[in-house]
Amino acid sequence: MSGRAPASSATGRSVAISPDDDSLIDLRNRFLAAFLAWCVPGLGHFYQGRKHKGGLFMGAILGMFLAGLWLGGGKVVYAAWRPAEPRWAFVCQAGAGLVAMPALVQSRQLSGGAKQPFFTSTFMAPPLHPGQLVSRSYADRLVATDPDIDDEAFFDRPPYRQFRGDELSLWQRRLGRWFEFGTLYTMLAGMLNILAIYDAFAGPLGAGSSPGTDPRKPPEPPR
Repeated sequence: MSGRAPASSATGRSVAISPDDDSLIDLRNRFLAAFLAWCVPGLGHFYQGRKHKGGLFMGAILGMFLAGLWLGGGKVVYAAWRPAEPRWAFVCQAGAGLVAMPALVQSRQLSGGAKQPFFTSTFMAPPLHPGQLVSRSYADRLVATDPDIDDEAFFDRPPYRQFRGDELSLWQRRLGRWFEFGTLYTMLAGMLNILAIYDAFAGPLGAGSSPGTDPRKPPEPPR
């Protein structure tokens, strides 16, 4: 991502110079490009016509994120803001874009009036903490799908059930170091996408030229 910073061409469009062949790169709407680059890694570069770089970012960043999610047994991407244990790792994971956003939805649903994630799915749902109330259907789902949770893990608190254990500890004990590896991979994917977003917004880095000129031309000498 080395080169020159964007400038305005004679047509008023934001342009930058390719560090490979010195050709102009039309950055188009840079704010939209940056937003698209956040939504899906590489999408902003496809919008700008930078297909090779877009494909590289999409494959590398999404591949790293999905690999981390797999290594962590699907448990490492979640949003939780409890004072005793905030999930700061999610701040980095959210940089990967929409692929991490189900975690926000699931967290909001579980802590809201429904007391359960969408469709009682455990995908990207945060771990239950001791004393947390959940719906009876979600408690039944956990008992049926999690080998470390049985019916004795819940107290009856009609119309809810109250969890009596610490689900995060269960995850970490079952997954061991893979929980940390998965967390690291997904965090790195999000942080790498921040660089990709900047590249879509600003173009290749370096010195620019004044607005209204072709940045490839040297400035005119003073008269």
